[in-house]
Amino acid sequence: MDDLVFPVTDDNYGGVARFWFASEEDIAGLDVLGNIQLKDGKTWSLGKGVKYSCMLRVKARIERGGVLFEITLEGQLAKYRPALESVLAKMRDQRFAILVKDLNGYVMQFGRPGEWLKFSTNQSTGALPSDPNGYKFQFSGSMKAQPISYNSIIVDNPSIPAPEPDGDPVRIYLNGLLVATIPPGGDFAITTEFTLEYTILL
Repeated sequence: MDDLVFPVTDDNYGGVARFWFASEEDIAGLDVLGNIQLKDGKTWSLGKGVKYSCMLRVKARIERGGVLFEITLEGQLAKYRPALESVLAKMRDQRFAILVKDLNGYVMQFGRPGEWLKFSTNQSTGALPSDPNGYKFQFSGSMKAQPISYNSIIVDNPSIPAPEPDGDPVRIYLNGLLVATIPPGGDFAITTEFTLEYTILL
């Protein structure tokens, strides 16, 4: 057996940066490395939920026939809109493969011919004006295949604007001590009665 020793030498961020999905009808098969290959002319559809709402869970369960991986990608989509509902209606109960990019920059693949993930949603308006109005969505399914890193080119739908660059995290120091590390797109608020001087180091 290999040693289970993998020291972390850089930052480790939780959460999902973005994800892509492709329906089973658009998938041609797998390459020699097990990466999903799309049919000619087909592209991955880009998905991005409410900021910091998306989460991936992979549960490895021991079965009589071996290890079974239970996959769940869930998140939120803001605000009911007829156009959004029309897209979701076409996706519900359909079967997909997905690619998930975490905030550390790794892309993982889930789903393949014979082992797909199904899509479902729950909608709520909330009871108060301050409550979130929108959908909770989920891709879920079980796989005997070991989850793998996706090492092929992701071809996006050309009609969708390119996603914003992920960028690098910003580190906040106070008197030489690290007080916060802010991921791309994150916020950091300072409240003080004093005048502040700061330097941004690139």
